[in-house]
Amino acid sequence: MTVDQIVGGAIWVQLLILLAACVFAFFEGLFVLSGGRRSFSTRRRLGMAAIACLALVPLVTPYLITTTYAASVNATDVVVSQVLSGNIALSAQEMSALLAMKAQWLDQMSTGGSVFAQVLIATFAVGFVVRAIYLAINIGRIRRAITAGRVVQRTKWVSVVVSPAVEVPFSTRGLFRYYVVLPVSLYRDASGVQMALGHEMQHIRQGDVDAEVLLSLISPLAVLNPGFWFLSSRLRKLGELACDRAYLARKGFDAHGYALRLLEIARFSQAQAKAQPAAFGVPLVGRKVPFLSRRSMLKDRIVEIARDQDEPAKEALILGAGMSVLMAGVVLLGAVSLTEPEDWSHERIMLSTVANLDRLNELNTLAQRSW
Repeated sequence: MTVDQIVGGAIWVQLLILLAACVFAFFEGLFVLSGGRRSFSTRRRLGMAAIACLALVPLVTPYLITTTYAASVNATDVVVSQVLSGNIALSAQEMSALLAMKAQWLDQMSTGGSVFAQVLIATFAVGFVVRAIYLAINIGRIRRAITAGRVVQRTKWVSVVVSPAVEVPFSTRGLFRYYVVLPVSLYRDASGVQMALGHEMQHIRQGDVDAEVLLSLISPLAVLNPGFWFLSSRLRKLGELACDRAYLARKGFDAHGYALRLLEIARFSQAQAKAQPAAFGVPLVGRKVPFLSRRSMLKDRIVEIARDQDEPAKEALILGAGMSVLMAGVVLLGAVSLTEPEDWSHERIMLSTVANLDRLNELNTLAQRSW
């Protein structure tokens, strides 16, 4: 594999993540407009479907691009076809120049042959290193919280740990086990322990902990991609809203007391929890993603808990499942359209031919004028 192929593949992955985020935002918007705004679990499944598509695309794309339909949906060939048909106001020579610029830009990214390419590569490298250090610090915090505590309950897959190193309950996982970590100060409160355990176990059941670990591992590679941060922030928020609803519905816990407990823990954590893990885990009070949300996630959760008491919402499962399948198809189609064909297509051969004929015509015209 050459450097050009590696760079081209990295750019393709970044574009694919951005595409998946845009497709998810579009379908989530349609779902909200259709009356499913409060179907948090279903909307979360839409986001999980987008993430699942990103994981499957590298496996299925090599087979999809070999089909007879791949060339007809390739983005470059579609644009070239529209230029040749006269639907886009570009000449054949101008389109050829654009394609040459694209190849030149990829070459510059591969070799660092321009100032812009060097700045972009350096920015990505710095972001990657900073994010990796941030994740390493959080892994250390999680290990310290678990090793400094003691296991008070253990099941086949889950260990409940009481630790003096944290102030906010959170759930995380290792290679084979899940962990629910409770602060010592909360362990003396039976109702608080019940709420924290129920909430974090619900996160484990609905896959939020697995998703958080996966997103944390991916984040250094997508540190500059706004689509990744949009997807991760939406999944976190929808996961918290769905978890609150599922826990209150199953346990019959007092919603007013639950909301007050969340506010109490959040107020205490802001002043005390300096060593609280902020990655690879799901904290009880959630967390706000900077620059992507003006309103506090905790405030939105309290508002939705109150609304659920007055107007219980139902999940639109069938509509959500249909949208998930359709969204997966759109993401896969987009992945194929963004790939670079190995051979020249009929459209690009025709474009090259027309561009060469235009150049010959210009040369002949200049030759005639010289006489």
